[in-house]
Amino acid sequence: RLSLVGSEMCIRDRFILLASLFMASNVCAQTYAQEELAKQRAAERVAQMNDYVSFMASKEKNLNYRRYYKNKALNLFIGKGYEYNRDGYPCKGVIMEVSSTRRRAVSKPLIRNYFDNLTKLQYTSVKITSSEVAEMKISNLKKTEKDNVYECTCQYVQIFEGRNDSFVYKDKVVKRIKCYVTFEYVEDEEDPEMMVLLGDTQCISTEKL
Repeated sequence: RLSLVGSEMCIRDRFILLASLFMASNVCAQTYAQEELAKQRAAERVAQMNDYVSFMASKEKNLNYRRYYKNKALNLFIGKGYEYNRDGYPCKGVIMEVSSTRRRAVSKPLIRNYFDNLTKLQYTSVKITSSEVAEMKISNLKKTEKDNVYECTCQYVQIFEGRNDSFVYKDKVVKRIKCYVTFEYVEDEEDPEMMVLLGDTQCISTEKL
């Protein structure tokens, strides 16, 4: 038989265990919710970049309009499209891989040069459409070497259509872009603020339409 003291200790230990499990489940639920929100924010940032890409390429707008959206798009990237440090090593800027069914090699221009080229495409009409947020595939977050900074990838589809008189070129490219999420903890705020910046983009596949 348990003594009264032993019985009270068992009840106390059981209460502590239940309280610990409850707190752990709340932390896990909160962490999961934060991760899902961060992935949603990353997808929204990629969609914003894709909107700017379509504006830059559109021949219906004047050159100043397209350059304006080029500058807005660069602000979405690490280093704003210019030099930055990655894992302690200097980089000239973020890379945007570019592919075409008319050539085998994938080119790897700096993002600022890619955006410049979009404003100078030699077509009379250009239309670029991309996946909606709900259609994108977002990987789980991974911790980086920097405090409170995580990375994930966002996979999306981009459809390009260029026209010159009777000639039409159209393709579909599956792309995967790196996203960096910084959690900023503010005093007296339960949930952290999130800042998303975009990184290098890789071409996964290209097919003619």
